Amino acid sequence: MRAKLLYTGLVILVIIPVLFFPSIANTSPSTRNQLTMLLIPLRSPSTMFRDFLPLKRYIEERLNMKITIKVARKSSDVIKKLKNGDADVAYLCPTLYCDAFRSAGIEPLVKIRVNGTSYYRSVLLVRRDSAIKKTSDLIGKTFVYGRYACPGSGLLPQIVFKRIGMSDDDLFDVVKLGSDESALTAVMARMFDATAVPEMAARPYLKKGLRVIRYSNPIPQYLFVASSSLGDGLMKKLRDIMLSINNLEDPAAVVGGIEKGTDGFDIARNSDYGIVRVSMDIAGENSGEEIATS
Repeated sequence: MRAKLLYTGLVILVIIPVLFFPSIANTSPSTRNQLTMLLIPLRSPSTMFRDFLPLKRYIEERLNMKITIKVARKSSDVIKKLKNGDADVAYLCPTLYCDAFRSAGIEPLVKIRVNGTSYYRSVLLVRRDSAIKKTSDLIGKTFVYGRYACPGSGLLPQIVFKRIGMSDDDLFDVVKLGSDESALTAVMARMFDATAVPEMAARPYLKKGLRVIRYSNPIPQYLFVASSSLGDGLMKKLRDIMLSINNLEDPAAVVGGIEKGTDGFDIARNSDYGIVRVSMDIAGENSGEEIATS
């Protein structure tokens, strides 16, 4: 009888943690057989899934672990899911990364490399036939923001304005559309005088009637992060697998869909994004603003 009671007590001690603290049973890196990769909504969910599918398959084959891709509806969802353990890996813009690093328990893995560099600039754009030649010429003009919550379309233009003593208050009208493509198209259609987007997003439109009047200083590129709960070993494997893409004969076949011109990855370090944090402080940026799906 005593032995039976002892056995029952041991069973209860094993079951209680699983029932009431399921994360204890599910977060051990050694028992994982799948990962969730969360993406910020840069394009429609179906387009995002298609563009990231080659990378997902490449990592799955080498990690021997299934990866599920999910596209967040808005920026606040990304941080929330990372905090709750609903995402293991995430693709973030620099400002969202700075917000998430403070509270979500994440570590940077790699940053994308576009046309050979893992840094990028924002550009102020007007129509080719516009009389606007410099930033100060925008005073009293109309301006449209695209993906405002990410730095190339919101933070960096604000810094450019501040450097010459300008702000949105000096513009005649300001609209935020939530999509870089929509903002660029609106300027081309003469609905607005100017916009600002990341240089990589602007390139195709320079041949369609737009021109650059100002470049911002560069900041580090978009990056992949991992939840700290994965453990150092699994995070190192992920980083090494992603960096190995650089050695392929055609890296773009795996990562080219992420952003036009993406040709590999560089190691991402938290210290790389110090310039983004400083810029956010200077601009007084409310980086909690939502990112709308295109």
